[in-house]
Amino acid sequence: MTKPVAEATILGDFRDGTKFADHDRSYTLGSKNGKPFVSVSFGGRPAETFTVDYTLGAKRYQGYLSTLPDGRIYVLPVFWHVADKRWIDWKEITPIPDGAHDIRQIWNSNCFNCHATNIVQGYNVAEQKYQSTWTEMGIGCEACHGPGRQHVALMEAWEKDPASRPKYDPSSKNPQLTETFKILTTRSAAPRRVYDTCAYCHGNKTNVFVGFKPGDRYEDYALPFLISQPIPDNDLQGEYWPDGRPNRFNRPQALAQSGCFKAGAVTCTSCHLAHGSPNEFSLKVNINQGRDGDALCTQCHTTPKPQAPSARPVSFAGPGLEGHTFHKPDSAGSRCISCHMSDVNWRLLTRRRDHTFQAPVPETTAQFGIPNACTTCHDNRSPEWAAKQMNAWWNDGGRRARSTFIADAMYRAGSGDGSALPDLAKIAVDRSQGFIIRASAADYIGKLVAETNGTATKASAPTQTSFDRLNGRLDGRLNDRPNDLRKPAVVTPAIVNALIGAASDPEPAVRYAAVNSLGKIGDRERVLPPLLARLVDEARLVRSKAAEVLVSFGVVQLPGAAGESLLKAQDDYIASLDAFPDIASFHAAKGWLEAERGNVIVARDALNKATIVEPNYAFPWVVKGVLFAREGKFVDAAEMWKKARTIEPSYPNIDQLIAEAEKRKQ
Repeated sequence: MTKPVAEATILGDFRDGTKFADHDRSYTLGSKNGKPFVSVSFGGRPAETFTVDYTLGAKRYQGYLSTLPDGRIYVLPVFWHVADKRWIDWKEITPIPDGAHDIRQIWNSNCFNCHATNIVQGYNVAEQKYQSTWTEMGIGCEACHGPGRQHVALMEAWEKDPASRPKYDPSSKNPQLTETFKILTTRSAAPRRVYDTCAYCHGNKTNVFVGFKPGDRYEDYALPFLISQPIPDNDLQGEYWPDGRPNRFNRPQALAQSGCFKAGAVTCTSCHLAHGSPNEFSLKVNINQGRDGDALCTQCHTTPKPQAPSARPVSFAGPGLEGHTFHKPDSAGSRCISCHMSDVNWRLLTRRRDHTFQAPVPETTAQFGIPNACTTCHDNRSPEWAAKQMNAWWNDGGRRARSTFIADAMYRAGSGDGSALPDLAKIAVDRSQGFIIRASAADYIGKLVAETNGTATKASAPTQTSFDRLNGRLDGRLNDRPNDLRKPAVVTPAIVNALIGAASDPEPAVRYAAVNSLGKIGDRERVLPPLLARLVDEARLVRSKAAEVLVSFGVVQLPGAAGESLLKAQDDYIASLDAFPDIASFHAAKGWLEAERGNVIVARDALNKATIVEPNYAFPWVVKGVLFAREGKFVDAAEMWKKARTIEPSYPNIDQLIAEAEKRKQ
């Protein structure tokens, strides 16, 4: 992982005079005063030279990081390809936009929650500098097992006094090992607890809080990327196929859709060894050696489910294997991973296997271009041929139709087609689906409603499944295509009922998405009761989201016990905003909440911080004007609103606000 350059093995070619050019960027590499450097020029502009302070990775690629004067740690856009022993541009491994741009990955802003142990971002608003700290630059023991002080003290005590060591069962069957050792012991921890620990870093997520420790509940700190996630400017590929399977990384999100996970029977360590393995992908067995890989599946799956009537014996091994796979037992087609873990994760230079373990669905290949195992192997055959064979062999058309239904609904939703709302409502409350699917459906409802109402912003589109998501345009216009392909979102009582039901889902991610979408429905009478109920949700993400949404309804104070719950949830919401001081909109949101609560001094402080972090951001200037207007200081209010108009001339109602202030100040 990440290492200071003095401690790292430098794999790249930094011989003086080394040059490399690609994708409108040219590089000169070398060493100066014993440290590597990279000079970067793009679009014919003068070169900038960066000293390499850290390395990032050493397995497939090695990246190089440079500390900028303001403390940001810049991931340089050139990488060393370890296997090929050559330099490659960032665009070769991430589908960033074409052309001479200077989009930058900042390690202690974009990556800081995972690529080190116990890292604190440390952004100082007043100085506008990052003062990041960490326990270990890379992934140390505590990154996966949690704080180790108590554990170390206990081990030292046992070593000094062996008699104090209690008798305990060291096997995976003992669920008390974590408590016994005073540190997370994944060997026997509950599968979901292990999953949360791994998924927190191995799948893309939206960070809401900081301070996650292994063993904590994921949804108290972050929300996994959903199918409805907006596509970022620096990565046009997106995260998902329309059927919900990740199309690049995000193996945890894929695993969460599997039947094994939904049954509570599997977690990451069921197949992988976290402490390293001689096998590829840190697996327990070598999947490239004969049929050894099948052991990962048959450790749980011993007998096939009943399938289409057949005179053949059916089993997962031995003579009955061909009765299950309809391929020769010694062929690749009879290996579990060939059909249930095909290469659906495509990332330019890398391919990764599907972790939903879903059997092929050729229909989604025909309709949406989603790869399937059958025609990936039999590449001279059509999806229709594959579907016909599957009907004859397994008679599983119903399963495939359900998957196609999901893909169709998500595809239409991502393309801004409001006709998808009824189908999304069904999916959002269908608990046979994985929680990623349910949460995405609930979130898409809110996005479609916001787009129909004209309140959507670039933050809500284009999404993973948009018709136009690969056209290279990310200019803020929503799904620009013929209007006859899109229908407005019509909110019926059934839609609202589905969201209210989803707000009580067992999974926090679904509740979070439902609460967020309820805030966009606008039916105050119907949505306020379920929103108020979420103020005491067990998951911190859901509580804070409920408090945030209630602000949009003007609910910032309540009497009695409800008021106490609201105040606690607002504290959670404010803590989430304070967790990322380098984001201006978070300061502005805090300023608005505190202004509504009557905490004017705190509000002004937050709004001032917002304008320091991003001076050309209109909203905090508008709120500053509101505060002055409430105090009767209309001269000052007009000045603030004129500043906002200078930044954003089309800010809603800004001319009316200024005119009213000018009128009242006389």
